Amino acid sequence: MIRRFATAFGLPLFVSLLLAGCGGGGSDSTPAPQPTLPTTPASPVTPVTPATAAPTALSYPSPQTASVDATMPAITPTVTGSVASYSIAPALPDGLSISTATGAISGVPSAATAPATYTVTATNTGGSTSFALSLKVIGVDVVSGSLARIAAQGSPIEPEVVVRPRYFDAGPLYALVNDPNSLFGVPVTVTALDDGSYALRLRTNPAAPAGLVAGTLTFSLCRDAGCSTMQEIPSVTVPYSVRVMAAATPWPGDNLTALAALPGAPDWGTFQGNAAHTGHVPVWVNPDRFSLRWKTAGNRVSGSFNLAKQNLVTSGGLLFVASSAFMDGGMITARRELDGGEAWRFDLAGLPYPVANPAAVANGVVYFAAGYQGDAYLFARNAADGSAVFRADISSQWETYYAPTIGSNGAVYANAGTYGGLYAFNAQGSQLFFSPQSQVTNWTPAVSATGVYAYTGDRLQVVDPATGAVSVTIPDPTYTNYIYDTGGAPVLGNAALGSVFAASYSNSVLNGGAIGNTLTNFRTTAGTIAWQFHGVYPTTPAYRDGVLYAVNQNPLRMEARAEADGAVLWSWTSDAVAETGFVSEVLVTDNLLFLSTNTTTHAIDLRTHRSVWSYPASGKLSLSANGILYIHNSTDLIAVNLK
Repeated sequence: MIRRFATAFGLPLFVSLLLAGCGGGGSDSTPAPQPTLPTTPASPVTPVTPATAAPTALSYPSPQTASVDATMPAITPTVTGSVASYSIAPALPDGLSISTATGAISGVPSAATAPATYTVTATNTGGSTSFALSLKVIGVDVVSGSLARIAAQGSPIEPEVVVRPRYFDAGPLYALVNDPNSLFGVPVTVTALDDGSYALRLRTNPAAPAGLVAGTLTFSLCRDAGCSTMQEIPSVTVPYSVRVMAAATPWPGDNLTALAALPGAPDWGTFQGNAAHTGHVPVWVNPDRFSLRWKTAGNRVSGSFNLAKQNLVTSGGLLFVASSAFMDGGMITARRELDGGEAWRFDLAGLPYPVANPAAVANGVVYFAAGYQGDAYLFARNAADGSAVFRADISSQWETYYAPTIGSNGAVYANAGTYGGLYAFNAQGSQLFFSPQSQVTNWTPAVSATGVYAYTGDRLQVVDPATGAVSVTIPDPTYTNYIYDTGGAPVLGNAALGSVFAASYSNSVLNGGAIGNTLTNFRTTAGTIAWQFHGVYPTTPAYRDGVLYAVNQNPLRMEARAEADGAVLWSWTSDAVAETGFVSEVLVTDNLLFLSTNTTTHAIDLRTHRSVWSYPASGKLSLSANGILYIHNSTDLIAVNLK
């Protein structure tokens, strides 16, 4: 049984006990040696590392404001604990970035951005912490873009640069300008606009020599007139290019861009553009987009009175202009809007009195009166190629006429008659009626859907477009018939009022303007005259949205008059000493007004009432459906791209 206690050590268990416990029981006192017991190797132990604490107390200086195109000083975080990486959401504005290692935010922002909250997160293995950073990027947008103009030498223009502060309060705003070329003077007129932007108005130096001036304008943006305190964005720069031109300046080159319709612009189909003779083209045009297209010789006319009739008309990429000299030949010429080249011509050499009057164009047909005495006709020619459509007899003595007026019914209405009158023809050349009128020359009627309006100085008459029956007659008590010449056309205003504007424009030349004439507003619905103003009005005005734009020689100014009562709302006069009179009718768009003085054609801003573009030539004006402005005189025909 004892053997059961044997172990792997090779000794019985009881022997081991005796040796251990009987040291003093034997004759030998030396302790017996102890056996060495083998040991089992211990398993390795992994040390326990304390858990990493998540970062806390992350913070940035906030709110932050950066400026467009300016280096933003790095903003760095404070945080408790260790951080393995930083992240941000949403993405920072373009040009700014965050360091994932340090959390520093820096860069050069490229665009203004509204105030926003950006969540920055600092992370390690133990977790994360976040901070809501408020940041905005402020700037000033140059809404108007670069400045590119033409300015007639000696006739300053006053263009505007429009800027819009973004995401900071700039009011009140003052400005100074620095122009290394000294084309623009230091004073800047600042106007706050309704949309939060500011217009910075400049003025060119009238003594600037002819030539192309280009450079960069630097505007200092200030909070006070003396610029002792700057805006948060202290300055903006604007590139500019201004071609200063004198009358003798060589043509600087053609900009023969492809023809394309100007949205909203109709064909310029008759005198003052349309049957109402308003001279209004319902478009908005940017003078920084204007460029010179082409220039060719003008078409001759005879006599000082006939100079008023150089108006041309446009349709289908062609322009049509009359050329005439008293008893010395005349023609109608069609030119290409693309390049000014001749497309076709119709020569009146076969007539005993080959005098051509200005044309109208509608529905692919060109209409014009020609001849005197028993050989006078209303011609209709195909607009595309000049081929004959019809020739209708009209009676005449020695009168000349403005362009016919085409009604919405396609009928053609024209001044003519042995002793004065109004003809109406249908589109096939058949006479609809003849309405006797007072014997005066150089006029054309206005036409609406319900009436044809003839002003002959002594009276305004309204006749039925189909029958010629007279429905309204309103005498003009201020008129005296000195020269049997009217020199213009009625202008139709507010239809509900039956508003019609007229004057005997040719009387303005008498005695150097000493006699003058009267600008009148008739009200055909009531059969009355609403108002009259005496002046020296040489040409037919323009009308747009309740305002009449009329040039006056005495006092020398363009007048914007209220349709309601004739009050002068504002006026414009050239600063140039050489500009002593007006030679054109007024042409008005939705933002600019065009007119010609005796030396210069101007574009006048309807909001600022200042000339913002000018060209050193005068003439009659037309604006085509392709956005081309024509300046026409007996020497030159000039085409200007307006887009």
